[in-house]
Amino acid sequence: MLPFSPGTNKNVLKRNLLIVFLLLFLLFWFVPILWGRNNVPPRTYFGKGILRGSYSEAQKEIEKEAGAYEQGSVKVLFQGKKIDATLENIGLRIDRDKTLEGLKNAFREDSFSLKYFAKWWTSLIWGFRTPAYYSFDAAKLEALTGRSFNVTLASFQEAGLQAINDKIVLVPAKEGGSIDGAIVVAQILRNLKNWDNGDIEIKPKKVSPGVSTEEANRLKQELDGLLNYPFTFQVLDRTFKLPRSTVLSWIDIQKIEKQDSARTSDGEDMNNMINVVLSGQNFLNCQKGYGLEWDIDRNKLKAFLDQEIRSSVYRKPINGALTFENGNVQETASSQSELTLDVDSAAETVAQSFKKGEHLVSLPVKENPAPLSLQKVKELGVDSLLGTGESNFIGSPNNRKHNISVGASKFNGVVIGKGEEFSFLTTLGPVDKSTGYLPELVIKQDKTVPEFGGGMCQVSTTAFRAAVNSGLRVTERQNHAYPVQYYSPQGTDATVYIPHPDLKFVNDTPAPILVQTRITGNVLTFEYFGKSDGRRVELQDPRVWDKKPDGSMKAEWIQKVFDKSGNPMFQKNFLSKYESPSKYPHPGDEKQPTDKKKKKKKH
Repeated sequence: MLPFSPGTNKNVLKRNLLIVFLLLFLLFWFVPILWGRNNVPPRTYFGKGILRGSYSEAQKEIEKEAGAYEQGSVKVLFQGKKIDATLENIGLRIDRDKTLEGLKNAFREDSFSLKYFAKWWTSLIWGFRTPAYYSFDAAKLEALTGRSFNVTLASFQEAGLQAINDKIVLVPAKEGGSIDGAIVVAQILRNLKNWDNGDIEIKPKKVSPGVSTEEANRLKQELDGLLNYPFTFQVLDRTFKLPRSTVLSWIDIQKIEKQDSARTSDGEDMNNMINVVLSGQNFLNCQKGYGLEWDIDRNKLKAFLDQEIRSSVYRKPINGALTFENGNVQETASSQSELTLDVDSAAETVAQSFKKGEHLVSLPVKENPAPLSLQKVKELGVDSLLGTGESNFIGSPNNRKHNISVGASKFNGVVIGKGEEFSFLTTLGPVDKSTGYLPELVIKQDKTVPEFGGGMCQVSTTAFRAAVNSGLRVTERQNHAYPVQYYSPQGTDATVYIPHPDLKFVNDTPAPILVQTRITGNVLTFEYFGKSDGRRVELQDPRVWDKKPDGSMKAEWIQKVFDKSGNPMFQKNFLSKYESPSKYPHPGDEKQPTDKKKKKKKH
């Protein structure tokens, strides 16, 4: 027999305790995992039922329990009368989706963290009761009250002001009636907590308007005092008297919260506050009163200023006429700046002046210099005439002359920024009836046909010649399909047609370029004013060859540009290939087709 050893028993005890601890540890972790994260934890209740299985199965049980509870009979008491109703009739609805989502979040938000396992075991030992999310429809409750208890609830009316026949008329406030939904919700929550259908007592309550008659009358007296005197606008040397009705139409009355005004109606203030919290309403609504203030409707005022005032003070800008003499850019005809009402600034000035009680208001105007003026020249740092282009359109029909004038005006005063690539079509904009053009002949596909804006190539050709003479680098240019008499000498033309072809060139000079256009008799002129860098331009007269009896030919115009030291900057050879004009017949030139009878085949 072995001798007794106390140390041996202690070791066995420690080992057994360790084994038990490890088993408990493993059970703590693995049982919830084996149960499944997508399954409802054990002993999870909802209503009077228990939720089992997957969450999709739990959803069916939630639907069943919620439906049964909503359809359950409940006693409704109102002023001593009692009726049977369902909670659904009262306006209660259990939100199934939110309830299920709340259940999921209760266990799944922590994933497989220690907190999740602790919740799972807590549910197993003590159980978990799923909270019911709900919504309450007060309109259903009021409908039930009116239908079953023959109660008609009068709506409250807030005090206000109306404009009638140029006068401000006070609309007094009226108290209304309502069902105290907060108390009903508190009772429903009490029943829902125990999942029973106890009696529910409905209580009527008076609803006081937020804006009182006294508050509206205060604002009326303020506005009456303001409108007792006529208002006048002054713009430059002109005055405009405003009818009272016009000013009154701009008044915008707004309801505002009065933060320092507490509303207490009866002895149930504390109950009301508690019920408001229970029903999820805004607690501050029980504390704040409301007042009225007035302002000027900026949109209505701007519309008036734009329609009635701006046109009366508007002064159209007039471009000056520039010339280069004695080494300076001078103005041979004075420019006139544009004057217009600053509508946005004026509207704010009027609103602020009216709020201060001022009845004579000076309206601000904006002065914009004309696009072509000495002031513009100074702003741009322009000091030289870089180059000029001319073309003669003598013999053009009246519509063509009109279109040339309209098109050329689009470029008068245009500024081409330093380093910018100029696009003729982009600057020209839309060409149609709405922009002032008339139908005239254009070369299109294999015909010469009338279209709105015919004659624009006279303008583009002149702009092209000015660019070449100014020593600018042309990046896009195309000659006409056949020689046109207006663009002599041939080889110096540039055709355009939306969206292509276009005329483009780059401003590679030290400053922006200011464009001036003018028409003298039948001569169109483009002038480019800028800051010279001393470049020099050499042009060879257009060389024409391969000229044939049908009018087709080829031409070449050579541009050579040198810097101020005489070093070559670049050379551009403008090659033109013209086809015979007979390939592009004018209206009426086409040969009439002859009828050819088909011969019948012999059978």
